[in-house]
Amino acid sequence: MSGRQLRVIHATECAAAGTLNVIVSLAHELAAAGARQTIVYSSRAETPPDLEALFPTGVEFVGVPAARGMHLAFVMNFSAALARAVREFEPDVLHLHSSKAGFLGRFVRALYRWPCRTLYSPHGLSFLDPDRHAQNALFRSLEWLAARSGALPVGCGRGEADLLARLSRREALLLENPVDEFFFGAPRSPAAVPTVMTVGRLSRQKAPETFAAVARSVRQHTPEARFIWVGDGDVGYRTLLEEAGCEVTGWCNRAAVAQQLARAHLYLQTSRWEGMPISVIQALAAGVPCVVNDCIGNRDAVEDGMDGFVAAPDALADRVLQVLGDAPLRERFGAAARVEAARRFGRAAFRAQVRQIYGITERVRASNLGEAHVVSA
Repeated sequence: MSGRQLRVIHATECAAAGTLNVIVSLAHELAAAGARQTIVYSSRAETPPDLEALFPTGVEFVGVPAARGMHLAFVMNFSAALARAVREFEPDVLHLHSSKAGFLGRFVRALYRWPCRTLYSPHGLSFLDPDRHAQNALFRSLEWLAARSGALPVGCGRGEADLLARLSRREALLLENPVDEFFFGAPRSPAAVPTVMTVGRLSRQKAPETFAAVARSVRQHTPEARFIWVGDGDVGYRTLLEEAGCEVTGWCNRAAVAQQLARAHLYLQTSRWEGMPISVIQALAAGVPCVVNDCIGNRDAVEDGMDGFVAAPDALADRVLQVLGDAPLRERFGAAARVEAARRFGRAAFRAQVRQIYGITERVRASNLGEAHVVSA
């Protein structure tokens, strides 16, 4: 591999939430390894106003007008911006993040026959909604078609990596989402009353109606229990949660989320599907026992019976009651959660995976060999 400074383009139409967190983490790891980077992105309502400040100094940005579905204007704008960035920046690695950018990027790459190594991270595949079979069939077909482009699939969890491998008929790489070290140091000070919380966008994927149903069921046995949803989104879901007696905080910064975790007895994740849920691994890092719906992503993050429970939707309330009513079990789950989160989702694990996937170790070795050759000459 050449001794030239590594050049990377990250491209996404989802500069928000978990996808953005991972791209920021990647950018910092790659910057520390001496890479030059460009971000091609489209903003969403949840995109932080100080987006560029989250990244290391020297990262370049190419903004694209906000995506609204797969409308022609966005397809043209995003494809043109990406093509221009590749032509001007000449990347060694093009990393496509999320489904829309992944599909468009792989299509344009095949069209122009770019020689750069191309990685694709869906951060939650788009065909996993268990109740939308026709839509799933369409999205799965599009993913299968795009997988023929030769891009290397990268799963953010074992379940996603397995699905990508079956679609592409090639080995998928694994880059598990990292957790901010900040959450490992969060002190535990559970509230006086049983407190159950979650973090996420109020959307169909996160199944707020299941969270509300669990709250109602649990309160029949533990009337004083508090259920807190940290996040915002669909107004109808907010109303549904509030009518069930749940508190909805709106979006919170990192410190406020950590404070909520510190006071929680239990973290409840009701989502229908995930990639690798960052909010769950933040809870694990903070030592909070987790009860999660049995779906891809959730069951990749939580080890059933070790640091929490993985359960079907109709069994979630029973598991919540079990954990709330058993203090020694909470202590055992919480202690195991911190250990497992550090091992799998800490910075050291993430750094090792990044260096392997981007070939940084080999690049440094090649550069050193080149320098040695020059010296000996």
